[in-house]
Amino acid sequence: MAHSVYSNSLSEHQILLLEHALRQVSEIDQANWDGIPEDLHNSFARYMGEEAWTGLPDLLTLREAALMIIRDAIARTGEFGDEE
Repeated sequence: MAHSVYSNSLSEHQILLLEHALRQVSEIDQANWDGIPEDLHNSFARYMGEEAWTGLPDLLTLREAALMIIRDAIARTGEFGDEE
């Protein structure tokens, strides 16, 4: 992913999180939980419902979670908020 001048203010984790969120949004047919690095799973899971019987993240909400992550990056909230 090409880094903008603003990437200096983002951590490596935030950059990877945003990159994978953008991939989920742009490749809707290829949305795949296993394609997301394990260290990013918790970030996505915060926005996802849990499937009632298995307790695993509901893949139907993966795209919505990605959109929420992108929203947070733009608004500088959630994991993208200023650290105090």
